Amino acid sequence: MVAELVTMGFQNLKSFLVALGPENPILRTTLRAHGRLHGFTLHFSKSTVSIQKQNREMILSSTQYVQIPIMMECYELFFDTIEPVSSDGRQILDFSKPALHKYKRNGLSFHFPSVPEDDVMNAYTHCYTPKPGDIVWDAGAHAGATTCFLSQMVGDKGTVYAFEPDEISQQYLARNLEMHRAANVIVVPCALNSSTGSVAFQADGTMAAGIREYLVYSGEGQAKIVATLSFADACKKLEKVPTYVKMDIEGAEVAVIDGARDFLKENPIYFAIESYHRVGGEYTYKALERIFRSIDYEVESSDKFGQMFTWARPK
Repeated sequence: MVAELVTMGFQNLKSFLVALGPENPILRTTLRAHGRLHGFTLHFSKSTVSIQKQNREMILSSTQYVQIPIMMECYELFFDTIEPVSSDGRQILDFSKPALHKYKRNGLSFHFPSVPEDDVMNAYTHCYTPKPGDIVWDAGAHAGATTCFLSQMVGDKGTVYAFEPDEISQQYLARNLEMHRAANVIVVPCALNSSTGSVAFQADGTMAAGIREYLVYSGEGQAKIVATLSFADACKKLEKVPTYVKMDIEGAEVAVIDGARDFLKENPIYFAIESYHRVGGEYTYKALERIFRSIDYEVESSDKFGQMFTWARPK
């Protein structure tokens, strides 16, 4: 109980600081102090934030200030997977504006509106690797890097359904699909949720976009109403049940899976879910584990790939 109260206190403090805005000196001082504890130096300008560590520098737009702590947590992951630019002996990843970024592992490049998708395909395929001919869902497709990787795995006889309700991300998704000739991908411009209908969605083209109800921090004036589909209704609409689902939907994962319990009992599906989000004061991997076990799925969660993932499969 004491630990929960302490956690709530920290979260209230974080919410207070976030509400101050990116130009507030108290927020900047707090972020600098947090950075120093982890070996980072932060520099703020009017439009950007520079996060430096040794000879490496990551640059974000000041509008992305909420993402600074998680970007420091994933700092090594991004430098390990995205090709930096060398300048004056410094390795630089500039995510402050739209750009083309190249992945080290496979040499493929993609256009992104801001921060690119981190290459965590080893995590997504930890318990199941999509095979030629599979029907795959990429729920939270963003700009489509993971979508294209999945597209290559399932081949011409397979299909990837890319769920992406953010109009900004949709533009980059379409651009990347065309560039990589991913003809086996079908874009679904809807958000998965517990039920079919519509919902307020924070649509800003970033990796932090999501259904506002489930976001820990939601910006002002960025919400748009988007269409939603329940898991079962999405299968009905597409006339196919997926073999495998990759899910990164910023906290909505619990509502989606909880609303699909009965359907998932009757339709065995493999899941790889990013589950480090906090909803209702609890990390989503904990709720996901309870739900999957209740419908007789094997489930495990781990942060061994840099952040928390949950994998589930029918017994």
